[in-house]
Amino acid sequence: MDKSQPPSRSLHDLQKAFSDALHYQESDVANQIARGQFPADQLIQIYRNNFIISLSEILEATYPAVKAVVGDECFSQLARQYVLSHPLEQGDVSHYGAGLDDAITHTTELHQAVPYLADLAALEWCVDRANHQPAIHSSFPLHKLQGLAESDFSSLQFEVPHLTLCFDSSYAVVTLWQMVTNNNFEEFDINQPESAIIQHRTKQILVMNTNRAATALVNLSQQQKTLDNADDTMLAMLSELVQQHIFSDVHCQPKGINDAEFHSRYR
Repeated sequence: MDKSQPPSRSLHDLQKAFSDALHYQESDVANQIARGQFPADQLIQIYRNNFIISLSEILEATYPAVKAVVGDECFSQLARQYVLSHPLEQGDVSHYGAGLDDAITHTTELHQAVPYLADLAALEWCVDRANHQPAIHSSFPLHKLQGLAESDFSSLQFEVPHLTLCFDSSYAVVTLWQMVTNNNFEEFDINQPESAIIQHRTKQILVMNTNRAATALVNLSQQQKTLDNADDTMLAMLSELVQQHIFSDVHCQPKGINDAEFHSRYR
């Protein structure tokens, strides 16, 4: 055995060293590259540039409204910073880009200049997540509400498709996202709070522009609670949510049975 040869390294170790090099972290991977026409460091830099460009393009596809707001140059810098601080941990890139809203928040100068940008990014991530889920075939059975006595109302438990996402913001980023998406810009007040309910429907991603009372009612229903747990502002949104087929079903909980017992017995 030639003891002058360095010990062989596992594939995992080589991959880790190469990933560290791509992210400007300390690495000896250059020593593993065979000598050729170009220096090892130059080859790594070429691959690094292509690597950053490829992942930046994924971020562009996921966050088009964010890019539209800040412009190409600013988004390119933001994407580069994100790529270098968020290593790709798996071959599937469909989950890459999570937490860009946090990255924006921690980029102090950008966050101060565009305080609503992080919320816009959070909304776009919700839309992207919904887009990667199977479509919901939601059609609310209105006939179940017919013939109910007024005393039954508080015992109703509405069912929400489990792939439904809710979003709340202190800014009008839902309106902004819709205008960018539809390329139709009008004057609006960005400082108005807005919320969204997001579902992947058969032919589209539904992004319903609404308020916190509506998302609170959806969250309540997702917790399998009845309407007697809802306040007046939440109940005021019920009709609109039913008309938009946000709910997929409704059940009437018998008197004297709590939510948990009703769920275990009848669902």
